[in-house]
Amino acid sequence: MIRKNLVLLLTVFLACNGLITCGIDEYYYLPQVSEGGIRINLNTEAVIELEPITPPGTGEYYYAVSYTIFYRIYTSNFLTSSSTDIAQISPILVSDYNFFSQYTNPTNTTSVTSLNTFRSRNYYELEFEGTDKVSILPKSGGTFRIRFPTSLWGEPTATLSTLNDGQEYKLLRSSQLISPQPRDDLLFRNTPELRSYENINDNINADVAGRTGEMQYSYVSMYIVASGVNPNNFTQIFSKPTHVSLFKLPDTN
Repeated sequence: MIRKNLVLLLTVFLACNGLITCGIDEYYYLPQVSEGGIRINLNTEAVIELEPITPPGTGEYYYAVSYTIFYRIYTSNFLTSSSTDIAQISPILVSDYNFFSQYTNPTNTTSVTSLNTFRSRNYYELEFEGTDKVSILPKSGGTFRIRFPTSLWGEPTATLSTLNDGQEYKLLRSSQLISPQPRDDLLFRNTPELRSYENINDNINADVAGRTGEMQYSYVSMYIVASGVNPNNFTQIFSKPTHVSLFKLPDTN
């Protein structure tokens, strides 16, 4: 009996030390983007210093693919140049911001994000004209800059630069939207079609949080995550999100 018990204990010891498989799945996670690496200029510009997700010369986070930015647009009658006036802009924005705070808090190690975490609040993935996120938000990192111009019909853009030679790419709303309005303009601009309350539901402008009445302005809130693929089941995995900023969409009239 003693001999059998010793064999059982040895088997458990080997399994717990990885020498024999014990059926426990490996936990895959990705590092959160540091708030300290984000610089804000009012609600018109943000610069994000992105560290390499997979440090050179290491196999750490080998399952990382790129960085990803999620966004949602909010209509409002409140005009501001600040990126922090969320309570005055929209009560829906306040609700969403408070919801994500449980995930953005770096001291809360129990929070886990998935695609549904963002979709449950109607946050969609930011896209770029002429390139994809793997190219402009690579896992190798770099200096990523977002600009929202204040001029009429301005075109918000992003650049990635490691040698101050980054090419500008226009920001686009998600291609996963069923029926965006205006249909022929996916740029982030404050058009009448975008902020119309009648155009906002699960099918039309699903990425917009509208308010009743005649709204004059539109803002967009963005969160950035490191993203990858779970090697076991090939599902998407994300780091804890970090709030980038709140930007005012350029007017068109």
